[in-house]
Amino acid sequence: MKRRDAIRTIGAAALAPLAVSAIAAEQGDHKAGVTGKVKSSPQKLVLGDGFFLSMTNPIATVDQRDMEVMTLQMLQLPEIRAAKALAAQRFKILIGPDIPEEALRNFDEVMEEWAVHYLQLAINGDSNYPKVLHSTFGPPHEWFGMKVPGCRGPGTGENVDNNCVFIPVDGRSHFELHGKRGNPPTGDCPIHLTTNLGASQNVDFIGVRETKFNPDGSYVITISPEPANGRPNHLQTTLDTRYVFIRDGRMDWRQQPSALRIHRITPPTAPPLSHDQIVALGARYIIDDVGPSASWRQLVAHQEINTVVTAQPSTTFGGQFSQRLGRAHLRLDDDEAFVMTMSPGGAAYHIVVVNNFWLMSLDYWNNTSTLNNTQSVPNADGSYTYVISNRDPGVHNWIDTTGLHETLIVVRWQLLPKNPDGSYGGTPWTRGRKIKLDDLEAELPEGMKRITAEGRKQQLAERLAAFKQRYIDH
Repeated sequence: MKRRDAIRTIGAAALAPLAVSAIAAEQGDHKAGVTGKVKSSPQKLVLGDGFFLSMTNPIATVDQRDMEVMTLQMLQLPEIRAAKALAAQRFKILIGPDIPEEALRNFDEVMEEWAVHYLQLAINGDSNYPKVLHSTFGPPHEWFGMKVPGCRGPGTGENVDNNCVFIPVDGRSHFELHGKRGNPPTGDCPIHLTTNLGASQNVDFIGVRETKFNPDGSYVITISPEPANGRPNHLQTTLDTRYVFIRDGRMDWRQQPSALRIHRITPPTAPPLSHDQIVALGARYIIDDVGPSASWRQLVAHQEINTVVTAQPSTTFGGQFSQRLGRAHLRLDDDEAFVMTMSPGGAAYHIVVVNNFWLMSLDYWNNTSTLNNTQSVPNADGSYTYVISNRDPGVHNWIDTTGLHETLIVVRWQLLPKNPDGSYGGTPWTRGRKIKLDDLEAELPEGMKRITAEGRKQQLAERLAAFKQRYIDH
């Protein structure tokens, strides 16, 4: 059964009343807002309390489940299907005529994920009634009796280690974000205010090293138009601020992201969006963000083939303040490989991700198409060497292109050392070149860790087991 048919499962129908009841509850909140009775109050974050539906997984919440139910209900509506078709046409025009045949084989699925992402942003697009939307830019998954498509798509180029979170806010109101770090906690958790759908235009930022945590790992971030004036844990909005965007980064896939709840302090100024308004907004979002995302894809792809551009600040492209970025556009035959060596340069975290032609990640849960530093084995001098290829080269640090011959590589360095002026330093770099696999031995550094077929099987089994923790629903 094709995935587009599989998503029309009884799970969505069975849970449909939950989405309706959630809207009804929001209408009650609006009535409270009109009378001005909304007040700030501490929010306890206890896994398994009824809102958090899992004892171990903080992203399995009532709101997350209900928003995914609504996504499945709306995904096949004529307005959404028409918007998806128009967006697909625009991507093909903007990328140009030289699209390889292998990139078109699953283009419908790529665009389905694109539509899911922007439909979810519309469902959670009202700052009067904000919710915490987890796993944006996430892969297909099954939980709560549903088969949910991924929400990636062309030009996302996402960091697969992140639990990406979108929370709608605005530049006139006051909000509090209540969080509690996971067990074990993630290694990095930058929180941004962003002004655009693609979350690339950031107006304020607080990193995990700047956030003040209570002894139990809980924290509160205040969000408002006023400056911090010395207050910790504050983000200042601008008039065009649209979202809180969080990249909760699993340096180790066994780490858990934060439990989160958002509280709007300012009373709502309008009733909740209707079903038809959400559908119209989703259709518009699906079309509106094609241009910026195609530009990001072209930025990664527009370089000399089979070379790598070394570390640059992400803000050069619109992205995370505290990150450096490297990129490569590869075309490899089955008997070829790209051998890439990189230096952390003081960064506590790095990751290499191979994306398809459209700049969307691959099936990384079943394949080593991404590796971060906790999943990799370093060289004797502290650098890391990766072999990017279709065929298994028998080394631990294999980046698997999963049968694709034209791919886009994104390298990220995070948790860089900070300079006295607050900027981010470090000296990360990367280099690489294409070779024949028959010549691989001459290219590898001394002591490069090899792996047997049985070792690879174990590596992949451990990887999948760790990934499955992301979607535990009980």
